[in-house]
Amino acid sequence: MIGSKMIVVDSSHPLVRRNLCFDPEHEYSGCGHAINVRLAREAALRGIDTVTADVYLAMSSHSEQAICLTDMITPLTENLLANGVQPTVCMSLESPLNARNFYHHIARYAGRFRHNYQFRGTQSRLCATDTVFHPIVFPMETRMPLPLQCWNERSYLILVNSNKRAVDLNWSSLKWMARSVASQVYFWGLQAVDPWMRVREIYLDRILAIQHFSRYSDFSLYGLGWDRPIPVLNAVQAQLARHVWAGPLEYSRKREVMSNFKFALCFENCVFPGYITEKIFDCLLSGCIPVYFGAPDISDFVPAQTFIDYRQFENYSDLDQFLRGMTETEARRYLDTAHDFLASPAFDKFTVDYFINDILNTIEQEF
Repeated sequence: MIGSKMIVVDSSHPLVRRNLCFDPEHEYSGCGHAINVRLAREAALRGIDTVTADVYLAMSSHSEQAICLTDMITPLTENLLANGVQPTVCMSLESPLNARNFYHHIARYAGRFRHNYQFRGTQSRLCATDTVFHPIVFPMETRMPLPLQCWNERSYLILVNSNKRAVDLNWSSLKWMARSVASQVYFWGLQAVDPWMRVREIYLDRILAIQHFSRYSDFSLYGLGWDRPIPVLNAVQAQLARHVWAGPLEYSRKREVMSNFKFALCFENCVFPGYITEKIFDCLLSGCIPVYFGAPDISDFVPAQTFIDYRQFENYSDLDQFLRGMTETEARRYLDTAHDFLASPAFDKFTVDYFINDILNTIEQEF
């Protein structure tokens, strides 16, 4: 039986099909998966059904009141709106460099939704629309930190990042080459007309960090793609990356592995106001001190005493010297402040449960 109220979840993620994303078995299987699982669970308690976009469009009859909660814009979005689903909530947890088209056209795409949950930096382009703006950071599925490992028994430094520049080269395919060239030309065009596409990308900074710290046996690199061809790396950098690469890392084991290190290079994808992902929170939860580089306004969200600001150092040698010289007493101040922050009411707004309740309260007002 179809309820009178329904949330249609619209996303391009492969799990957001056939209602799979609401299955509790996926709650802790990947980054951000808890959002949809808990959304469905809490919505049901409020008498609201949840379905994925493909399931809704395949229904022979529809709910009396159906609202769209879209993750950016997908190939199904227009079809949903044409079928009477109300454009209620648009959200994004991607950076401008990973979702170029959406960010470039954000006023047109997202501005027609009643509410927008976006990173702080997007507000300037949405203020001319009728949408209600809600600043967002990546919501975490837990606030419970891991037990602290003995400081002197930990390894030195870890970097956990998938290498999104890695590619499967296929020069024998004209289609692959044409698509690759077209994508790059399109991006250059966006950069020429849109300042957001010229935001500081941090990818090269990661490469240079790997190049510097790879000389140490107590530095480890984890993540997908570091063993594959990477167009912008020279031969030496590629070799060093493979040398320190410890392999991919399942999301369920990420914090456990990080807890065995004193410090983590915590670099976002780009420098953009309010663009704060799970990376710094994973550090705090694992008891690993983050060396942060990303959102220029990070201290508006996370206490400055919980992380080391990469921008304060001239080069990696200076950073290296600072980290190596830190005493256990000094480190403990960072760790204790992080622990207090995670347990405080100030951290509530960075949790999945807070985020879900906020969205459902917004949706209930719109029904």
